[in-house]
Amino acid sequence: MCYGASAFHIHKLLVNNRTQTRTEGRARFIVAEFGTRIMILFVVSFVEFALATFVSLYIGMLLVGAIRTAGIESRYLSAYALGLLFWFFLDTLNDAIQLGVNDGYVFDSQHTGLLLMFILGFLAIAMPAGVGLSKRTHVTQPAAAGRFLTALLIAIGMGFHGIGEGLEFGGLSAGTTATTIFDAIGGVGGGIAYVLHKFLEASLIMIVFVALVEGERFSIRGERNRIALLGLAFGIPSALGDVVGYFIAINSAYLFALGGGAALVVALLAVRPIWGDRWKAGMTYSQYFIMALMVLIGFLCLYGAAMFHS
Repeated sequence: MCYGASAFHIHKLLVNNRTQTRTEGRARFIVAEFGTRIMILFVVSFVEFALATFVSLYIGMLLVGAIRTAGIESRYLSAYALGLLFWFFLDTLNDAIQLGVNDGYVFDSQHTGLLLMFILGFLAIAMPAGVGLSKRTHVTQPAAAGRFLTALLIAIGMGFHGIGEGLEFGGLSAGTTATTIFDAIGGVGGGIAYVLHKFLEASLIMIVFVALVEGERFSIRGERNRIALLGLAFGIPSALGDVVGYFIAINSAYLFALGGGAALVVALLAVRPIWGDRWKAGMTYSQYFIMALMVLIGFLCLYGAAMFHS
C-alpha cells in the first residue's frame, strides 16, 4: 500500500530531508534535549500507527467471524477473499517496482534482490504451511492444530507486506516537516486508506482461517485466543517496520516483494473452498454467479480503499 502518490518515492525524497533536519537539531539542542524531542515525536507517531493498525484489523477479523457464525457459506467468503487478493497482489507488486521486470534480463543487484525476496516470501510460507495441512502431521497432532498453524503462517505472510508499510510510515513521520500525522501521510484520505486496507486484509486472513476449520462448529468465543494470536501475527510486523523506519532509511520495495511471494500462498488456500471436490457435482448456476460476483466485490473493495490515496 502507498501513501499519497507513492510512499516508496516519497520515502526516497525524504531521506535527505530527515538527515538534514536531525543535523540541524543537533546544532540547536544539547544531546539530552534533542533525544527527548525525538522520542516524543516517535511515541506519538507509533501510538497512532499501532492504534490504526490493531483496532482496524481486529474489527475486520471479528466481523468475518460474526458473518460466518450467522451461517454464510465459506465458499462465498472465500470468493470475496480471492477478489481482495487480486488487488492486494497487484498493489504489492507495484510497491515492489514490479520485481524489476522493466529491467529485462539485466539482473543488477536491485533486480536480483527483488526477485529473490519474492521467491523467499513464497517458500517461507508455502513449505511450513504444507506441513500443517499434510495427513502425516495429523497422525502426530490434532488436525485443528495443524490448520491453525497454517492460518498463523498466512497471517505472518500477509504481515511481510505490513513491514514495508511500517517502514514507509516511520520514514514519513521522521522526515516530514508536517505538524500532524495526517498531514505527513497526505491528509485524512491517507489515514482512511490505511485503516480500510488493514480492515480488509485482516478480514482476508480470517476468511482463510474460517475455511480451514470448515466442518467444525465455529464460534468467536471458542476461537477468541486463536483470533487474538492471528491478529498479533499480522499486526506486529507493521509495528516493527514503523519502529525501524523511523530511525533507519530502508528501501521498502524488498519487503513488499517478500509480501508478494507470500500472497501467492494465501491465494492457493483461499481458492480451496471455492472449487473443492464437494462442489464439482452440486453447484448451481446461481451459486456460481454469486461466487463470481463476490470475487468482483472483493476486488472493488480494496480498489475503493486505494482511491483514498489520491
